Amino acid sequence: MTSTESPIGGEHFDVVIAGGGPVGLTLAAELRLQGVAALVLERGRRGEGEPRTLVLHSRTLETLDRRGLLAEFTRAQESLPGLADFRRQLDDRAARGHFAGLYLLGRHSAEPAEQPHGLALPHQVLKNLLARRAEDLGAVVRYDQEVTGLAQDADGVTVHVRTVDGDTTVRADFLVGCDGGRSVVRKDAGIGFPGTDPSLVSRMGRGRVEVHGGGELPAAWQRTDGGWFMRMPDGRIAVTEWEPPKDLESPETVDELARGIERVTGQRVTLSDVDFVTRFTDSARQADRYRVDRVLLAGDAAHIHFPAGGQGVNLGLQDAFNLGWKLAAVCRGQAPEELLDTYHAERHPVAAEVLENTRAQVALMRPGPQVDALRALFTRLMAMDEVNKHLSDVIYGTGIRYPAGPDGHPLTGTFARDLPVTTADGTTRLAELLRPGRPLLLGLEGPDADGALKAAAGWTDRVEIVLAAAQAPSAAALLVRPDGYLAWASDGPVAEDALRAALTAWCGPERVAAD
Repeated sequence: MTSTESPIGGEHFDVVIAGGGPVGLTLAAELRLQGVAALVLERGRRGEGEPRTLVLHSRTLETLDRRGLLAEFTRAQESLPGLADFRRQLDDRAARGHFAGLYLLGRHSAEPAEQPHGLALPHQVLKNLLARRAEDLGAVVRYDQEVTGLAQDADGVTVHVRTVDGDTTVRADFLVGCDGGRSVVRKDAGIGFPGTDPSLVSRMGRGRVEVHGGGELPAAWQRTDGGWFMRMPDGRIAVTEWEPPKDLESPETVDELARGIERVTGQRVTLSDVDFVTRFTDSARQADRYRVDRVLLAGDAAHIHFPAGGQGVNLGLQDAFNLGWKLAAVCRGQAPEELLDTYHAERHPVAAEVLENTRAQVALMRPGPQVDALRALFTRLMAMDEVNKHLSDVIYGTGIRYPAGPDGHPLTGTFARDLPVTTADGTTRLAELLRPGRPLLLGLEGPDADGALKAAAGWTDRVEIVLAAAQAPSAAALLVRPDGYLAWASDGPVAEDALRAALTAWCGPERVAAD
């Protein structure tokens, strides 16, 4: 895909994405799947990535399956022998995940998630997979190019870019800031970022550890009077302390990490062959708006929080899947710009709940006898199926339900679970029918389904319409959004006006047949 010439000079793209991390690359791929010209501008170099392992949770894996990517991501994990222990830990339902360091999630007896296990990948491996996906679909990804500012007008956005060859500009119909917690896009668009200041500091690094005096460090997580010590399966070591330093801007040092380990564990250590050190806090903030006219935010640019439960990357990827198809429909003239307002309406509350649960986890991780008692109580509560399922749904994103809308069907707004379906072309799965990334109207054979297909005749240019038989169908007809959530459902005779209203709201106005 190549750019076009802007009427005011320079390159022009439908969408420019600031930030080439997992969220920006996923968004670019979703846009390209619908033929939208997308440019990703990444300030770092190709091949650079944070030295950390990311865990993709159930809802993210379900969405990857609906794009045909799950098998490739799973193979990538299996090719990394260093993550063998991590994989075994994730596959053990008794230790599948934690809430505030209580490794009890997934023990409930309710129906398991469609993808019940996590998937662990190094940050750079995940970026490589997503970059290849985006570029194979025709996205333009440029490295060593940093977005430094923007200017909106009625026709689009002028994006200011710093490159190794000097400053330049590029024009876009829309700009999406996926440029992290210190987002330039968010600041230049005048979007507020309220929240809470740090109450703790975590230091992390990876290297060889020598314990003085013959002592040993814990093998996994340990809570002490001084904080938390964490040894992760990929070799990283981290300590969390409850008094953050006044200077959080200067780079973290190996000596500070070593002294933190000593304060938390009581063991004096020497670190060598350290390939990275970093620090982070529990500062929790959220953009007060995800959209200002032609500028939108996704990922850490829209929300930051303590990384308890590994929710951050999953939250950001789900932002991209929610926004991508909507922005593509607007760019292609298939839907009005008002469709983009549903992005904030749906994703802002989800992130707010993540900030809430991570703040709660931080409170449960503090030292002291009062918190000891609270953790003991939480341990007993998490043995209850209903509590365990609720917290599992919170951490893994499987409890998300978007506003149902006027049709009132109990399935509307929920994620459409996969099911085998038989079409004229043979047996397939609902997940496979969503591979093109277009809305899917699935009629589950019978006179009621036929009515749904006839009512949708004016949307065949943008909606996949499939008549099929399903094992244990949950409804007579389903309108499934590209991100996997249900926009409309019917159990019996189709109310054609209601279906047309749903199609208009989510897929744009009906196509008028030429005379």
